[in-house]
Amino acid sequence: MFASNPKPRPLVNRLAHTQTPSNFPVVNREGVLIGEQIYWNPATVANPHGCIIGGSGAGKTQTLKAIAWEVSKLVEVAIIDFHGDQELPGEKVYHINMTSNSGINPLVINLDQEGGGPNLRAIELAMLFAKTLRLGSNQQGKLLDAFKHCYFRRGISQESPQSWLKVPPNFSDLEALLEEMAEEDKEAEKLRLKLSTMFEYGIFNKTQPPYERLTRWNLAKLPPQLQAIAGDALASQLMSHHRLLGESTLRTVLFIDEAKELGHSKALDRIAADGRKYGLGLWVASQSSRHISKDVLTNTFTKLILPVDSSELPLTARTFRFSEEAIANLNPLESLVRFGKNANKVNIVPFYQRNTP
Repeated sequence: MFASNPKPRPLVNRLAHTQTPSNFPVVNREGVLIGEQIYWNPATVANPHGCIIGGSGAGKTQTLKAIAWEVSKLVEVAIIDFHGDQELPGEKVYHINMTSNSGINPLVINLDQEGGGPNLRAIELAMLFAKTLRLGSNQQGKLLDAFKHCYFRRGISQESPQSWLKVPPNFSDLEALLEEMAEEDKEAEKLRLKLSTMFEYGIFNKTQPPYERLTRWNLAKLPPQLQAIAGDALASQLMSHHRLLGESTLRTVLFIDEAKELGHSKALDRIAADGRKYGLGLWVASQSSRHISKDVLTNTFTKLILPVDSSELPLTARTFRFSEEAIANLNPLESLVRFGKNANKVNIVPFYQRNTP
């Protein structure tokens, strides 16, 4: 699933530093241009995570695409695209839908011996499904047992880390198991029916292709519940992969527009908390900060505020420490940019104005 990557050169050696005004520390003409004289330099900020908040028509998507495009010139970029509008030049795009050849396997195991294995992944998935599909406690427990049994049938056990290297099961295994269980268990039949739409789409049964230097996963054709499960699986796999590679300067940045589609994903919380250590950055965008977990917001050093709906003004002002008046006076593609304690107002250079091949 992951292309073999050469050991990255430290970003600090790839980005030439310039002296910057004391009130705005990240100004680097060879970094990532946000707008005017404001640059984002992943080698100098406290962490490589970013957050963009903006209402409909504010320029949020164009801002996120612009930053992703510039970042892709420095490190690898992965994009989880819920609306199908994040395309970039030179990308490798996987369209995940009923008719595509590519899929996503949520049952891929985290190979970290101290924090991975089939049992942990089964627990994580059972909790995710319970929240996303509104399963009852009995159904959640039965699904947990089913996940564990799917691993068992493939010869994968928590006690044998060597077995984690075997080909993991996918949702074809889960469907077959639930059909067997349903013959004698009414609860298993109810659970199978609850998951029938997922099985019908088949996206979790197909081969998952590898990440490349600039990879976009287009989930636009999936219903919201499947989008959430697919997006969480991709984010979780990225974090697990980077943990195994060990501590590093920035290797990869994950970009997600409309973060509300993922809910308050535990996978995103882990990236925000620990990704910097392992060379993984996270940029999320949404119309409201309420769609982004407290852990992600707390651990995000760079924050961009574009115009928001008037109903969001009080919350946005409190969350990002700007005045309501300053936010209310923003025009589309105007942003209040905060790097830690320092802030400024900037006119965004959107993606459509960037020099692209």
